[in-house]
Amino acid sequence: MPLLAVAEWMFIMKNTSSKIKKVSTVDLVCEEMKKFILDSTWTLNEKIPSESELADYFGVNRFTVRMALQKLNMIGILETKVGDGSYVRSFDFDKHMREISEFYMTPKLLDDITEFRTVVEVECARLAIQRATPEEIEILGEYCGQFEKHIVNYINSPAGSAEAVTHLDKLTDCDLDLHSHICSMSHNDLLIYAFSTAKEAIREFMLTVGRKRIENLIFRESKTSIIQHWGIYNAIKDGDFESCRKILVNMIDYHKY
Repeated sequence: MPLLAVAEWMFIMKNTSSKIKKVSTVDLVCEEMKKFILDSTWTLNEKIPSESELADYFGVNRFTVRMALQKLNMIGILETKVGDGSYVRSFDFDKHMREISEFYMTPKLLDDITEFRTVVEVECARLAIQRATPEEIEILGEYCGQFEKHIVNYINSPAGSAEAVTHLDKLTDCDLDLHSHICSMSHNDLLIYAFSTAKEAIREFMLTVGRKRIENLIFRESKTSIIQHWGIYNAIKDGDFESCRKILVNMIDYHKY
């Protein structure tokens, strides 16, 4: 081998990790069980073999199988019922994101979501003005009416009460549906998918920011948020993109509250 080639080979070897990653027996069993689900060997809602049967099949002990089952339960593709067994379940991405949202909603992510929503929702609004049907615009108006009702109910609920928590959840879900509908009116499947993928993070964003925002609304005796949502509806209905853009950007920027 020429000297230059040797030198190049040594440089590559020095700067490339050649370590073999160790894979635990539990992870190997998990991967095999996932394959059974993906290739429909185990179908939705089907009860899978027992721990003993799986241990015999994979040639491992029951503890290894139990750990693998726990991992698959945690990610939501199996459900183990005590005294009964384990069943294949439909993976619920939204539920999974809700359960871990309190761990990932950091100040940086709040900024990231602000940037994401500004890019995606403003473009969706622009396309909605061009493509939305009269029926879709009418539905947007219905969402605005529901949003107004929920925010009034929340404001009129005793602070910190179970009733207030219920109304805040309904308000947040309605707000999320409203903005999701704006995206759907774009009739751009990729933009709709992008918003849907980030939906749970956006919902947590709305909850995190919403409490502070509504407290300010009450303090100022103003229903700015209601006015903003109706403003978006009217701007889209009237084909006024610039007004719609300004309202959306102002609404999404949580630093203002």
